[in-house]
Amino acid sequence: MFGGELPVGMFEAMSAEEWKGLFRMSAKQGVLAIVYEVVSQLPRDMQPPRQINLRWAVSVEAIENRYDLQRRTSALLAEMFAEQGLQTVVMKGLAMGTYYPEPRHREFGDLDCFLGEGYEQANQICEQLGAKVDRGYYKDAVIRYRGLLVENHRFFLPIRGSRQMKAFERYLEGIAVGSEVRYVDDTKLIIPSPLFNALFLTMHGVNHFVSEGIKLRHILDWALLLKAEQHNIDWKEFYAWADRMHLTRFANALTAISIERFGLKVEHPDIVAASPYAERILKDCLQSDTLFNKGYSAWKGRFVQIKNRITSSWRYHKIYQKSVVVEIIRSVWAFFFERNPQL
Repeated sequence: MFGGELPVGMFEAMSAEEWKGLFRMSAKQGVLAIVYEVVSQLPRDMQPPRQINLRWAVSVEAIENRYDLQRRTSALLAEMFAEQGLQTVVMKGLAMGTYYPEPRHREFGDLDCFLGEGYEQANQICEQLGAKVDRGYYKDAVIRYRGLLVENHRFFLPIRGSRQMKAFERYLEGIAVGSEVRYVDDTKLIIPSPLFNALFLTMHGVNHFVSEGIKLRHILDWALLLKAEQHNIDWKEFYAWADRMHLTRFANALTAISIERFGLKVEHPDIVAASPYAERILKDCLQSDTLFNKGYSAWKGRFVQIKNRITSSWRYHKIYQKSVVVEIIRSVWAFFFERNPQL
């Protein structure tokens, strides 16, 4: 993925239990198919026991098939939106997948999209197609269409109760589509500008980090973004916003991990390549149990997130450089007194 020789030595003399552990950890961290790219290239006598290898191969095939189905459905929706004059900007999964050597191996959970002023029009188009649309959350509508879960974003960010976040939201909306529009292959799905991806990925990652922890996949997304786009990002602009939004320590740590653990080569002189927090964040990443797909109700999920923020308050104080108590009070106030925020 980053060049260099296949790390054969680290797989020598692995026991069946160690292979099972690697399989479980890879699945938990959202990189099951990525790790199998390496495992499948190992010499035959060094590969996992047959039963584990078969299970791994079947799991990767399921990830690929799910990606193919969801991408086709996403492309179909974007095509229908385009017929009505709407631009479909995609974030996270599909956008990040374009940076992977094999996009189908970047697990695709749902379609996160932004249609700007066409937000409600897109909801109505989906309803006319027979889709179920849930508008219960201010930030995005959840659409279920042909087995695809769509998050149609009204806003990129959780802006409720924060002037600073609203200012950042306005900025991101302004740079989402670059001067040269790029698409996911031959679809109408628009890939955001490199600067947008860098800022949004960092902000999105911090939100996950402080409330539940992150997965290795978050860090790999960042590493591959830097590998492809480091010379296409205005880093002075990036760090100006990162400092303003308290994202700098997190971004620097992800970069340091990408260099030290993934072998990323950073050439741009404006990129900060070291961080005293890299090892602690990586350790936290490998040990955290995220809330994703836990099946919690909305209220249960909020309670668990608040609990996580308190019990892991170092994430706030050391990395996000904010007070966890102040942030909880702000979010509770916003929930009751600014239910439907406007920019």
